[in-house]
Amino acid sequence: MQSTLNRGLKLLFRSVILALIVLSVIELTYRVITAYYAKNAFTAALIDKHAYAKSISSPKIILVGGSNLAFGINSAKLSKMTGMPVVNMALLAPLGIDFILSDALGYINKGDIVIMSFEYDVFPKGDVESQLSVVDFVPEDKHFVTYKDGLEEKWKAQFLHRLQAPLSIEIILQNPTVADPYAIYFRKAFTPQGDIVSHLNNITRTVDAGPNTTSLFLYEGQAETMNAFTERFRQKGAKAYFLYPTIAESFYKNSAVAVEKLNERYKKHLKAPILSEPGQSVYADSLCFDTVYHLKGKARDEHTEKVAGALLRLGSN
Repeated sequence: MQSTLNRGLKLLFRSVILALIVLSVIELTYRVITAYYAKNAFTAALIDKHAYAKSISSPKIILVGGSNLAFGINSAKLSKMTGMPVVNMALLAPLGIDFILSDALGYINKGDIVIMSFEYDVFPKGDVESQLSVVDFVPEDKHFVTYKDGLEEKWKAQFLHRLQAPLSIEIILQNPTVADPYAIYFRKAFTPQGDIVSHLNNITRTVDAGPNTTSLFLYEGQAETMNAFTERFRQKGAKAYFLYPTIAESFYKNSAVAVEKLNERYKKHLKAPILSEPGQSVYADSLCFDTVYHLKGKARDEHTEKVAGALLRLGSN
């Protein structure tokens, strides 16, 4: 009996040691790959956006939201038209409203103007894997990750994230530049102000939302989340506004009923003033790049002029 117990304990001990070795190898691999991946990683661009936000004085304009803003604004043009420095902190909609606004909050000061613009299908809590891909390079954002089911889900998500690290090796070996007509999503794809420009000389791409119609967007607390942050921005002495996302005409037509319902809800519940009607952010499919939310250069400048005009009109009232 004692011999059987001893064998069992030895087996358990060896299993624990083996598990620790495997976990250590996974963690080491993850850390080494992440360190090298930083030079090309798309989400590492948030480091540069933060640095630029720190480098400019207030009052300034801060653009926060999904990639529709990253693709849809010419910050240099917006700055020239408004006479204010601009930082475009937008990156990825899947990060979720709560994560995106939490990340931006520390860079907002008295006198700033915050423009929030989120895609129609974005949720407050966001995608944990996308959030962890930011935390790799911006560790201070780890407190904003929206784990859904407590400690067990947190460990599982972090473990799976580490297992995916080797997938980045191919990108590490690349050297993408804005001159490359095929490269789009990489760290140096942005201007110093934070706008994506890697697509401006890219190969021609088209978008088509298809025949599927959408009658309702799931609300899931978007207005409530933006309202909570709007109040926090105001407490810091900043003004917050909401801007409808840029969208391809085919998607807008397919979703007209859903858009109008959302617009009615936002007009009733959103505390941040809305800069324009949804239809003013609609562009022909031919003016969109690789998704229905991303604009090409010509439309990007046109949209920037609309946003600047809206801000100037508000300032003159």
